[in-house]
Amino acid sequence: MRRTVSLFALVLAACLAFEPLSAQEALKLKASELATHPLQANGLSITITGLNGHQRIASISKWAGRAHVKITFENKSASFQPFSPSDLCFVGGDGIQVLPIFEINKADDSTPLAFRIAPAARLSTEYVLTGRLSFPAKIYLGDRLMAQVTE
Repeated sequence: MRRTVSLFALVLAACLAFEPLSAQEALKLKASELATHPLQANGLSITITGLNGHQRIASISKWAGRAHVKITFENKSASFQPFSPSDLCFVGGDGIQVLPIFEINKADDSTPLAFRIAPAARLSTEYVLTGRLSFPAKIYLGDRLMAQVTE
């Protein structure tokens, strides 16, 4: 009995001592620091190169007053990695959640689409969000809090 309890305690201690490799503690940053602190998730390095809470004047009127984010994705794994913009959400200090609603392309804008990133590939995109984002804000990817951001 004593040996079983000791073995159980050892296994439990080992499990508690190690975090999964994909886990990352939520970063606490200023919006201006996001570009130098990539978020890591499922083999992807996700760098937010620009985040503003709202645009007063926008080149297209439907974008005015909405938050805006520029992101670069880099696949550091040896296999294709999926990304869905619907997994990305921002929650402002006022509790209002905003999501990607438009993806800005060189020629036009479109609904944000899920995609797969090839091994060792990098791509950048820009999203307009569903509304204003007030700071401090939280950035979630899927069910995980990735970062807490101040202005």
